[in-house]
This record gives sequence, structure tokens and C-alpha cells, in this order.
Amino acid sequence: MKAVLQRVKHSSVSVEGKLINEINEGLNVLIGFEKDDNDEKLKKMAKKIVSLRIFGERFEKSVADIKGEILLIPNFTIPAITKKGTRPNFQNSMQPSTAKEFYDKMVKELNNYIPTKAGVFGAEMQVEITNNGPVTIILEV
Repeated sequence: MKAVLQRVKHSSVSVEGKLINEINEGLNVLIGFEKDDNDEKLKKMAKKIVSLRIFGERFEKSVADIKGEILLIPNFTIPAITKKGTRPNFQNSMQPSTAKEFYDKMVKELNNYIPTKAGVFGAEMQVEITNNGPVTIILEV
């Protein structure tokens, strides 16, 4: 499981020009699931996302500490293998039906900690962010 976290002042997701969800200060998280992911990894990733201290002048606060929000965007391209050639290889990406289940579980798990809004699994989404920093972190569990 891999995630790209972006500290944001604002973020939104639209599908076919229609606003689906938006957040103010918090994290825009692009998440990709891999074939070997399991519930234990999912819980570990959720805890890491909400606990990672990337807010404040000295990176002393988490998104939970600042009472921020999360916009969670499913992205099967995140686990791409890019070591060889110039075309990404997606053989490590989880199958869509299973990945959707994991995505739904992740939304619920994150909502146990802080308000989390979701993108639309499998849709062609337009994601807008107002990056704060910029601060971008890649997590892997």
C-alpha cells in the first residue's frame, strides 16, 4: 500500500465537471493498493496518515492535532513499477473489485480518527489542490 500525502489549504474532487467533495486545511491523499495488502496494513497506514507530523512551523503537529480534514483519492497508478523502460507496469496493483473494498474500508478507518471525504473509485476525476508548503510525503506500508 502506497500513499502520496499533500498538505493543503484546500482540495476538491470533481467528476464530469460536478463537485463531489472538498476540504479546507488538511491532507489530500492519493492512495494505491497492492496485491499483498491486508487489513493489518490498512490500519497501519490509516494510523500513519492521521499521526504523521507535517503541520506547524517545526512539523510538530499532525492533521488530527490541527483538526484538519482528509480528502482520500483512489489511484491505482501509485503502485506502478517504473524501474525498467518508459511504460509503467501495474502488475502489483490490486484488482479493481478488491481495491474498491479496501478503499471503502480505508475511508471508514480514517473517519474513525478525523473527518475524511472520498473521491469516486474508478471514475475519471479532476483533483484540485492548493498545496501548503509545498509539503508532499510518500508513505508505504
